[in-house]
Amino acid sequence: MAILKVYSHPNEAMVSCLLIDEKGNEKDIMTISLEDNGVHVHKLLGEENYYILPPIAQIDTLVREVIEEVAEELNIDTIVFKFGDYNEDTDDLILSDAWYNIERLALAASKHTALSSDVESKIVIGIVKFSAYLYASTIIRKEDTFPLLQIIYDRSSNPSIIKIYNELGQVVEERRENIENFEEYVKSMLSSNDDVAIVYRESLDEIPSPKEVTNNNGEKYFVGIIFKYLAGFVPSISDSHLNLNKKERIIIKNKKKFVRLLRAILYLDRFSKDGGVEVIIPSYTVPLHMLPLEISKLKGKAEKFLSNKLGLKGDNYFGANEEILKELSNEKNFISDNFYLDLRILPIPFIIVASTKQQFDEYAKRIMNGPTSDGYEILDELIKENLSTFFIGYLMSLEEALIIYSDIFNELSKDEK
Repeated sequence: MAILKVYSHPNEAMVSCLLIDEKGNEKDIMTISLEDNGVHVHKLLGEENYYILPPIAQIDTLVREVIEEVAEELNIDTIVFKFGDYNEDTDDLILSDAWYNIERLALAASKHTALSSDVESKIVIGIVKFSAYLYASTIIRKEDTFPLLQIIYDRSSNPSIIKIYNELGQVVEERRENIENFEEYVKSMLSSNDDVAIVYRESLDEIPSPKEVTNNNGEKYFVGIIFKYLAGFVPSISDSHLNLNKKERIIIKNKKKFVRLLRAILYLDRFSKDGGVEVIIPSYTVPLHMLPLEISKLKGKAEKFLSNKLGLKGDNYFGANEEILKELSNEKNFISDNFYLDLRILPIPFIIVASTKQQFDEYAKRIMNGPTSDGYEILDELIKENLSTFFIGYLMSLEEALIIYSDIFNELSKDEK
């Protein structure tokens, strides 16, 4: 039986993975390291595979997920963790202190954001809200690998701490000052005549943050696409009945009315050249196993819409986490030998285009918070009339859909026992 040996270096932000075969032969198969532009993963499995991940505050979770992924890929059940100069066995993954420098992580995340963007401006500013109190920014020329400047803004104390780094990563200025608007502060470091694009990212997927883009006419917009979901639970009395249900599409009636009322109860402006929110409603709901494909199609429609209407590229998504999608699509649907629960989903992308970040934030807040209690009554009636009585009158996230489905599944399973 093959074993995966994971060695964590004691003084560096580096983890090495070796495959030990049944004869005891060792082979290097992967290294994971923290560099100035992200977490580098170098796989040596068959064809060489190399990629860079954006760091997160829970860095040990990210590293562990990469290790578990390669173990699953190789069908390995046994993982041995080692740490330190004496190659000591440990019960779990232990990372060196070098991994836990939160300012280093935040700066790497901001540089990753700037370098991974596809904007055409000469200078790119990557801004990251790395945690509830820590912001980081990288200012870099599009063709360069060394930044012009990097900035840390730490709000954990009062007054806040500002650190400015040069292109070599050295602190050239540190002071205490409270800043009202971090992005404006970062932009003030450059000349107003510079060709600049700003890319925003949040370390938490559930907090939408816009991407600043410029069209061919030089018009700047703040763009983001937020996915929300409607869920319905269709009971089936047998496996064959379930398969029949899956083939039957639940069609959405009066799509224009659906969009109009959704926009009204969320207080969203109709899309125009000055901005607003476009809502895309699919023609029918999909079962769990088809949800990733449906979301992929809707992303294509959203990008086409932005390209045709404003000449913009929109690839800034929220609420479509691939890990949760995978978890949802793998959920069990049988309660007992003679009772099944078929979950149907209607994914709804909200395309936000705003002329200011403040306007974007206002739209995003309304979508994320959902309608008022009166608005939910209207939504519930709308769903019953134009979709199905099996659907819940609640605009939810993927996480909420997973929780609600699990709760209903568990309750029904108890009743069947």
